[in-house]
Amino acid sequence: MSFGFSVGDFVTVIELANKIRKEFVEAPAQFKDISDEVRNLSFVVQDVEIDLSSKELGSQQKIELQEIAENCRNVLTDIEKTIDRYSELKSNHDMRRNRVTRAWKRLKWEPDDIHNLRIRIGSNIGLLNAFNGRITRSNVTKLVERQENQELNTSLELDSGF
Repeated sequence: MSFGFSVGDFVTVIELANKIRKEFVEAPAQFKDISDEVRNLSFVVQDVEIDLSSKELGSQQKIELQEIAENCRNVLTDIEKTIDRYSELKSNHDMRRNRVTRAWKRLKWEPDDIHNLRIRIGSNIGLLNAFNGRITRSNVTKLVERQENQELNTSLELDSGF
């Protein structure tokens, strides 16, 4: 990528999002919303990574994008920690009991925890979309200006007889 930090920054976020989504496979239906939002964040990160991989960004844009990527990683890490806090480690001798315990502990997940994490995910999705939109608008503006300059040069060449 040409924007100052590695593809690994986004790949790490995507991998973490996919890992977290797998943790929700056996979760109760009330957690479907946060799982869906993690999936949406993953999709947006993938889209931004693809869209921006061939674009040159200014130094301020690079810094801003790096901060957004870090925020995405932080919220996913916090979700992972929350899942771990409410889940019991798997035991080899009683998997059935363990699954029931894990599901029960997920049922006790504090609504404020979910609400805060969902807000943070939505905020990061919004930031990524806004950032990508600004970059796209900037590139469209540059293309329009280039086209207008070419038309002007062509017109000037015709007027001067070249």
